[in-house]
Amino acid sequence: MDTPEHPDPDAARAERNRRMVEDWRSGASIAQIAQRYGLSPNWTGALLRRNGADLPETGRGFKLDLDADRIVTAYLDGATVREIADAHEVSYGKVYRLLQQHRVPMRPRGGRPTQ
Repeated sequence: MDTPEHPDPDAARAERNRRMVEDWRSGASIAQIAQRYGLSPNWTGALLRRNGADLPETGRGFKLDLDADRIVTAYLDGATVREIADAHEVSYGKVYRLLQQHRVPMRPRGGRPTQ
Protein backbone atom coordinates (compact mmCIF):
# COMPACT_ATOMS: atom_id res chain seq x y z
CA MET A 1 0.00 0.00 0.00
CA ASP A 2 1.36 3.42 -0.97
CA THR A 3 0.63 5.75 1.94
CA PRO A 4 2.78 8.37 3.68
CA GLU A 5 3.50 5.80 6.40
CA HIS A 6 4.26 3.03 3.87
CA PRO A 7 5.70 4.42 0.62
CA ASP A 8 5.81 2.09 -2.38
CA PRO A 9 9.38 0.68 -2.46
CA ASP A 10 9.32 0.32 -6.26
CA ALA A 11 8.34 3.96 -6.66
CA ALA A 12 11.05 5.02 -4.21
CA ARG A 13 13.70 3.04 -6.15
CA ALA A 14 12.50 4.47 -9.44
CA GLU A 15 12.75 8.01 -8.04
CA ARG A 16 16.23 7.30 -6.64
CA ASN A 17 17.34 5.93 -10.01
CA ARG A 18 15.91 8.98 -11.81
CA ARG A 19 17.86 11.28 -9.46
CA MET A 20 21.03 9.23 -9.97
CA VAL A 21 20.79 9.64 -13.77
CA GLU A 22 20.12 13.34 -13.31
CA ASP A 23 23.23 13.59 -11.09
CA TRP A 24 25.28 11.76 -13.75
CA ARG A 25 24.08 14.09 -16.49
CA SER A 26 24.93 17.05 -14.25
CA GLY A 27 28.53 15.90 -14.08
CA ALA A 28 28.77 13.82 -10.90
CA SER A 29 31.13 10.84 -11.07
CA ILE A 30 30.00 7.28 -10.46
CA ALA A 31 32.00 7.26 -7.22
CA GLN A 32 30.27 10.45 -6.04
CA ILE A 33 26.83 9.11 -6.92
CA ALA A 34 27.56 5.76 -5.24
CA GLN A 35 28.62 7.52 -2.07
CA ARG A 36 25.63 9.88 -2.13
CA TYR A 37 23.14 7.00 -2.36
CA GLY A 38 25.02 4.45 -0.24
CA LEU A 39 25.58 1.99 -3.09
CA SER A 40 28.64 0.22 -4.43
CA PRO A 41 30.29 1.87 -7.43
CA ASN A 42 29.71 -1.21 -9.61
CA TRP A 43 26.01 -1.40 -8.75
CA THR A 44 25.68 2.35 -9.30
CA GLY A 45 27.17 2.00 -12.79
CA ALA A 46 24.81 -0.88 -13.58
CA LEU A 47 21.77 1.08 -12.37
CA LEU A 48 22.81 4.14 -14.37
CA ARG A 49 23.18 2.07 -17.54
CA ARG A 50 19.81 0.35 -16.97
CA ASN A 51 18.14 3.72 -16.55
CA GLY A 52 19.43 5.39 -19.70
CA ALA A 53 22.68 7.05 -18.68
CA ASP A 54 25.28 7.02 -21.44
CA LEU A 55 28.32 5.63 -19.60
CA PRO A 56 31.58 4.75 -21.31
CA GLU A 57 32.18 1.02 -21.63
CA THR A 58 35.03 -0.12 -19.43
CA GLY A 59 34.82 -3.88 -19.51
CA ARG A 60 33.36 -5.79 -16.59
CA GLY A 61 33.13 -2.89 -14.17
CA PHE A 62 33.91 0.76 -14.14
CA LYS A 63 37.42 2.13 -13.93
CA LEU A 64 38.39 3.29 -10.50
CA ASP A 65 41.59 5.23 -10.07
CA LEU A 66 43.36 3.65 -7.14
CA ASP A 67 46.25 5.22 -5.26
CA ALA A 68 48.85 2.61 -6.21
CA ASP A 69 51.54 4.03 -3.92
CA ARG A 70 49.19 3.88 -0.94
CA ILE A 71 48.13 0.32 -1.75
CA VAL A 72 51.72 -0.88 -2.23
CA THR A 73 52.76 0.79 1.03
CA ALA A 74 49.84 -0.77 2.92
CA TYR A 75 50.74 -4.22 1.63
CA LEU A 76 54.44 -3.79 2.42
CA ASP A 77 53.47 -2.58 5.90
CA GLY A 78 51.65 -5.88 6.51
CA ALA A 79 48.04 -5.42 5.34
CA THR A 80 46.58 -8.39 3.50
CA VAL A 81 45.28 -8.17 -0.05
CA ARG A 82 41.76 -8.83 1.31
CA GLU A 83 42.03 -6.00 3.86
CA ILE A 84 43.22 -3.59 1.19
CA ALA A 85 40.47 -4.68 -1.22
CA ASP A 86 37.81 -4.22 1.46
CA ALA A 87 39.18 -0.81 2.47
CA HIS A 88 39.10 0.43 -1.14
CA GLU A 89 35.82 -1.36 -2.01
CA VAL A 90 37.38 -3.21 -4.94
CA SER A 91 37.91 -6.87 -5.69
CA TYR A 92 40.73 -8.98 -4.32
CA GLY A 93 41.84 -9.57 -7.92
CA LYS A 94 42.10 -5.85 -8.68
CA VAL A 95 44.44 -5.30 -5.72
CA TYR A 96 46.42 -8.45 -6.52
CA ARG A 97 46.90 -7.37 -10.16
CA LEU A 98 47.94 -3.86 -9.09
CA LEU A 99 50.57 -5.33 -6.75
CA GLN A 100 51.79 -7.66 -9.51
CA GLN A 101 52.03 -4.77 -11.99
CA HIS A 102 54.18 -2.87 -9.48
CA ARG A 103 56.38 -5.96 -8.98
CA VAL A 104 55.66 -6.15 -5.26
CA PRO A 105 57.04 -9.35 -3.71
CA MET A 106 54.01 -11.32 -2.56
CA ARG A 107 53.78 -13.09 0.77
CA PRO A 108 52.53 -16.67 0.89
CA ARG A 109 48.74 -16.98 1.05
CA GLY A 110 47.21 -17.26 4.46
CA GLY A 111 47.59 -13.84 5.97
CA ARG A 112 50.14 -11.76 7.73
CA PRO A 113 53.68 -12.89 8.40
CA THR A 114 54.24 -14.24 11.91
CA GLN A 115 56.68 -12.48 14.21
